[in-house]
Amino acid sequence: MLKVAFIFCLFFSTSAHSLSCDETQAKKTLNSIQWYTEDYPPYHYIDEQAKLAGIYPEILTLIYKELNLNINIKEISIVPWARLLYTLESSPKHAAFSMIETSDRKNKFQLVPLPLISKVTIMVLNENKDILTKKSFQELTYSVVRADIGEQLLEKQLSIKNKVQTTSATSMLNMLIHRRIDAIAYTELVAHFQLNKMEYTKQRLVSIHTLSDTLQGNFAFHKSTPKCVSTLFSQTIASLDKKGEIAQVMKKYHH
Repeated sequence: MLKVAFIFCLFFSTSAHSLSCDETQAKKTLNSIQWYTEDYPPYHYIDEQAKLAGIYPEILTLIYKELNLNINIKEISIVPWARLLYTLESSPKHAAFSMIETSDRKNKFQLVPLPLISKVTIMVLNENKDILTKKSFQELTYSVVRADIGEQLLEKQLSIKNKVQTTSATSMLNMLIHRRIDAIAYTELVAHFQLNKMEYTKQRLVSIHTLSDTLQGNFAFHKSTPKCVSTLFSQTIASLDKKGEIAQVMKKYHH
């Protein structure tokens, strides 16, 4: 009898928790979340006015507006990618953008995708292309951003273990420009945008191998975040996309 009572109580508790996870609760959770991001232009970066700008901040603002919620973009913390991952994995109070989906990340976080595809490639300086393409990928020296998708794809697809880890795209690109390494593995759009900010021309950086051109970027929530939160978030993105508002944001940053 006690066992039956325990099972009933457990079921009632679980059901009550599920029922409490509604739109009101989802909005309350979104209002309390501390957002993290990294310097990853044009998706998210600090502009010339020292403000957070980019595709994701603009779309995040649209999402909150659509839900009649307020968000202060100035309060979003910009941190190194490795710290972002650690915080998001350990703290239910945080969420982050943007994160490319992998099987490991899908298991660790709740991911809400944007209708935006990223291309990750191995890139070299144009003046070194002819020499480097005569070598095998294993002969090249690489620089990556630690824990970034570029590093993961290098290891998974080409078994590249010997690489220099950096904490930012700027550091990684500086190593390439000063010829301390041969190549980088990174998202093409971001690499070219960063290079332009560093006052180098787009033509100086060329791709020699595509690691993936089907990767989708995501907003990421802690694994224990109530499901109603990610569901509401996803539904709002779909609504904005249907109205063409997401496409308008993306056009501003894709030239």
